[in-house]
Amino acid sequence: MDELLSQFSISIDNTFSISNYIINIVLCASLLFVLSLVYKKFGNSISNRGQLAKVLVLVGLTTFIIISIVKSSLALSLGLVGALSIVRFRTAIKEPEELGYFFIAIATGLGMGANQLLPTIIGLAMVIIIIVLFRKNIFKDTLTQNLLITTQIKQENQTNTTEKIAEIINQHASQVEVKRINYAKQEMDLNFLVKVSSLEKLNTIQHNLKEIDKGMSITFLDNTI
Repeated sequence: MDELLSQFSISIDNTFSISNYIINIVLCASLLFVLSLVYKKFGNSISNRGQLAKVLVLVGLTTFIIISIVKSSLALSLGLVGALSIVRFRTAIKEPEELGYFFIAIATGLGMGANQLLPTIIGLAMVIIIIVLFRKNIFKDTLTQNLLITTQIKQENQTNTTEKIAEIINQHASQVEVKRINYAKQEMDLNFLVKVSSLEKLNTIQHNLKEIDKGMSITFLDNTI
C-alpha cells in the first residue's frame, strides 16, 4: 500500500539537478531560436511570420517546463491530462505549415524536458535539413509562383480577356490553378497559382500578357505547390 501511495507523491525529486535543468532549458531555447530563424527564412506564409516565430519559442519552452515538472510524478501526469482537456485554441491555424512548425517546437520541448538531448538535437537537425532541401527545390527543377493580374478593361470584354490570359498561362506553365477571379465595372483582378520549369517561362508569360494590355499590372509571388 505504501509503495502504491508513493507513486502519487508530488515531492521534489531528490535527483533533480539545478545546473542540469538550466543547461537543458538554455539548449532548448537555443534550438527553438534556430527553428524560428528557419521558419522566418524558409516559411511560405506571406504575413505574420515574425510573430509566429516568437510563439514557436514560447510554445517549446512551455512544453519543456511542463515535461520537466510531470516526468517524475504520476499524480502530476494525470493532473496534466485533466488540465489539457479544458484547453481550447481560440485562434485558428491559417495554414498547415504553421501546424507543422508548432509540432516541431513541441517535440523539441518534449525531448529536452525528458532529458533526451542527443535524439532531440539529431531529430531537429534532420527536420531542418529536409525543410531547407525542399524549400531550395533541390528535388525538383520547377518554380511555383502566385500570379496576380490587375487590368483596366470594360465589363463586356472581361470574359474574352480572361480566356486569352488563361490560354497564355496554360501554354507556358506545367500546372495552373485558379485561385481568385474578381470582376468590377472597369477593372478585373485574377490570381493564378502557376508552376513553371524556369525563370525564362515567367518572363515569357509576362511578355505575352503585356501584349494584351500594356497597362496590365503583373506580380509574381514566390510559393510552393
